[in-house]
Amino acid sequence: MDLAAVRDALAWRLRRWVGDARVARTLVRIAHRWRPLLDKPAFVAIAGSAGKTTTKELLIGMLATRRRGQGNPASLNALPEVAKTILRVRPADDYCVAELDEKRPGELGETLGLLRPGVGIVTVIGDDHWSAYGSREAIGSEISRLVSSLPASGTAVLNADDPLVRAMAAKCTAKIIRYGTSADADLRAEEVSAVWPERLRMTLVRGGERVTLRTQLCGSHWLPSVLGAVGGGLALGMSLQDCAGAIASVAPFEGRMQPVTTTDGITFIRDDHKAPLWTVAASLEFMKSARAKRKIVVIGTLSDYGTSIEKKYLRTATRVQEVADITIFVGPWATHVLKARKPGAKDSFRVFDHVRHAAEYVNAVALPGDLILLKGTNPQDHLVRIVLSRGAHWACWRDDCNRYVLCNACGDRDRPAGPPSSSEKASPVAPAATPVLEPDEQVIVGLGNPEARYAGTPHNTGYEVVDRIAVSLRLTWESVGRARIARGASNGRRLCLVKIEAPMNLTGQGLLELSRVLSFRPEQCILICDDLELPLGSVRTRPRGGAGGHRGIASVLVAFQTEAFRRVKVGVGQADAKLNRVEYVLTSFDAESRAAMDIAISAAADRTLEMVEHPSVSEAH
Repeated sequence: MDLAAVRDALAWRLRRWVGDARVARTLVRIAHRWRPLLDKPAFVAIAGSAGKTTTKELLIGMLATRRRGQGNPASLNALPEVAKTILRVRPADDYCVAELDEKRPGELGETLGLLRPGVGIVTVIGDDHWSAYGSREAIGSEISRLVSSLPASGTAVLNADDPLVRAMAAKCTAKIIRYGTSADADLRAEEVSAVWPERLRMTLVRGGERVTLRTQLCGSHWLPSVLGAVGGGLALGMSLQDCAGAIASVAPFEGRMQPVTTTDGITFIRDDHKAPLWTVAASLEFMKSARAKRKIVVIGTLSDYGTSIEKKYLRTATRVQEVADITIFVGPWATHVLKARKPGAKDSFRVFDHVRHAAEYVNAVALPGDLILLKGTNPQDHLVRIVLSRGAHWACWRDDCNRYVLCNACGDRDRPAGPPSSSEKASPVAPAATPVLEPDEQVIVGLGNPEARYAGTPHNTGYEVVDRIAVSLRLTWESVGRARIARGASNGRRLCLVKIEAPMNLTGQGLLELSRVLSFRPEQCILICDDLELPLGSVRTRPRGGAGGHRGIASVLVAFQTEAFRRVKVGVGQADAKLNRVEYVLTSFDAESRAAMDIAISAAADRTLEMVEHPSVSEAH
């Protein structure tokens, strides 16, 4: 039995005995004992804010042409995964290449103490894990631990074009190979080109030696990864020509600017593994310079954006429109970018709260020759389903599994889950004898769930407010298709109360169909809903804006593709309670909370009628 089989058998038995957390600690202890026995293999560590996996895979692809060794799979770079990689190494192997995780300050030190690398490669310093460090300088300081840990007999391969990486040389006692486009770089790239459909190519220069390198990678921003891998190859005794020849055969990696062309001639660029905000610029620069019939950009969940998230999404939306013929945002923050849409660009700027509906739209408008960038964060978005569902049935559309595994490798991919398709949403509202509304008639929409079991729950607060208004004005409810409406007046101003009789998350489609029957516009509407972020019993108004995480509001903004709806929000939050949010909003209030909510519902009804009588009033109260 080989060492890998022994490790896997040991891990299986340990999980049965003590659970995954203790298994991880045990594997690390065993790896600490195994590592001193590995004298022959060269250990290489790769660190940086971006490009680690690509650098690692390129280097392994180079080394594997003539040598035998190991590397950590995919982006599994935490301490337990590095331990597993070390336990796979055999004494006769030539190398072990591991990318390292630096999510939290101090974490890198323990991993370096286990791996004990002789070669260290640093790519770039960016904003990944900004929230844990607070600055690029702090991130760079953590990553510099790799450079300072190298023995004098080792080699540091450093990006000379990144000032924070370049400065790490001062902490190094090992030999240094500086790479980049800088004139003083030991390994320099010249004549760099990467305009789609061409792939990244360059001339490698080292001393008086010049070698042409043609990669299969998409985008010039992979330059540090390519040069870092070549530098690692040089540190391990490969020639410049051998490095260039080997890299040319390495394909792009899944979810990292990976091109996928369909049978009908549409090319997707899958950059959907992760989407730190600071990396978006490089992806958009690639699209800007690309040659294609049309350019479509799909943006999912961004990460590592620091503060002012809404402003940064808006800036991103503005940049995308400068590059793309069609701009699409999908996910919980998608509705917040509606205000960034250029005038007259409704058909070329769309937002969706679910990937399924974005996929349906993309696959409906895409044409042969289109180039489509997918930029998102895999555990939150799983944007690859846009590709997988094209021309084929796809069952799982969950957006809350938070799994790191890619959907095509997931065991639940054939299990139906998630929101219904657009064709399965709320049935169209049947034409009725009800006359159309007046142009200035105010439409008051209470959000809720029509089933009796949800009465009196936080999520039905919107229903309760419009019911309170109907009682106060002595209005009668009538059915119009899948909606209930009650028309009347308040101090001479005409109003129409609305309750869409569909699940909360399908409110938007039902309201859209009703608007076509009754001829009203978003600007005439006031949406009333619960808000978990506001204290229980408080009432706030908004003139417009994103959904703020409320799925019912999101469905309305997505259906109408505008944020031009006034809001009345009733707080249902419990500041001191640890809540299962879904369970909480669908469970009846306790007696104390009920009393507070009765007061809030009356206040919200009064506030709404003020907005009806004075439509320009929108400031928060």
